[in-house]
Amino acid sequence: MLKNNQKDIIFILTKGEVLACARELKIPEERVTDEALELVKDKINREFGRWPEIVKEVLTQVSQCPLELTCFPSCCWWKEGRCIFPR
Repeated sequence: MLKNNQKDIIFILTKGEVLACARELKIPEERVTDEALELVKDKINREFGRWPEIVKEVLTQVSQCPLELTCFPSCCWWKEGRCIFPR
């Protein structure tokens, strides 16, 4: 993978990370077969199948005013077209 694209990637799970989990669980690496890796991939695909909803939920949460106000130009925290309230 090109290093300059890494900043654009949100989530990657490598075989090495799966093997690290196996080691934490004291499961021998030999038991982490291609079939087991496929099962991991399938499970993650099912769980992350609703990623658009997860992204929208998070973005909605972080875009809400920490003071629970509606942002508008006359707000005392509104400067140069954006909220400057320290978060």
